[in-house]
Amino acid sequence: MTPVTIDEQDLFNGLKECLEASLGRSIPDFEANQKLVGDLGLDSLDLLDLIFRLERRFRVRLNPKDYELKVRAALGQAPVSENGQYTAAAVAEFRKAMPCVPADELYEGLPVANLGEVFRVRTFMNLVTDGLKGQVK
Repeated sequence: MTPVTIDEQDLFNGLKECLEASLGRSIPDFEANQKLVGDLGLDSLDLLDLIFRLERRFRVRLNPKDYELKVRAALGQAPVSENGQYTAAAVAEFRKAMPCVPADELYEGLPVANLGEVFRVRTFMNLVTDGLKGQVK
């Protein structure tokens, strides 16, 4: 059996359609590097709606916390955060896990609660792609 794959343009277009449905408006200048929260205006409820729409559309389970789980696994026993902020070691691992996010936005001391603010369209394209890789035909 082979992993399920998707054409990048189909993924991009599907994500755009799901985002537009979540926001209830069109996004004429849609780009992969746009921030979901800052540039496109998603709030926490819109983000949940987007995740559900993407899961239905692409038949995949998505969890943005998977990035933090990857970081935790890479760090082993070392702390991921202290006093509600990511450690330098955690930030280094986030930079590896999310290369689409500019390094200056993933900084030591980034508040844990603010991680979602750096997510981009590309971040969610990667989540869907990773989710599909875990499935087999």
